[in-house]
Amino acid sequence: MRIKSTMLLSSLLLSGCAWSEQPKQQSQPEPRPMKAIDDVEPAVTAEVAAALGRIAGDPQAETAPLLRACPSAMPLELLLRTVKGEERTYVYRALCPTKLLVTVTYGKAATIKQLTVNKE
Repeated sequence: MRIKSTMLLSSLLLSGCAWSEQPKQQSQPEPRPMKAIDDVEPAVTAEVAAALGRIAGDPQAETAPLLRACPSAMPLELLLRTVKGEERTYVYRALCPTKLLVTVTYGKAATIKQLTVNKE
């Protein structure tokens, strides 16, 4: 009985290893990059670009190293705009040597509530 269970476990282990080694038959297509939309609020975009410029010059800012490679007049493409209650959220692509995604949320007082920068 002991030998049978050992052989069964061994065969299950080998078949499991062989299964995990097989290449995936259907690979997931790469997600398409988001397309820019019309910027109907250029004043907001200018304010975001100015805020990013201030962050790039701040040695204490966590995302400053990402932004320092960007030109001083940072070109931004609006990718998404959403409104939830009194909050507006914008997603921009910063056209720097490394493309960056910038997410900005404006609160009730029409001021920047949250700003995040990530690599695209």
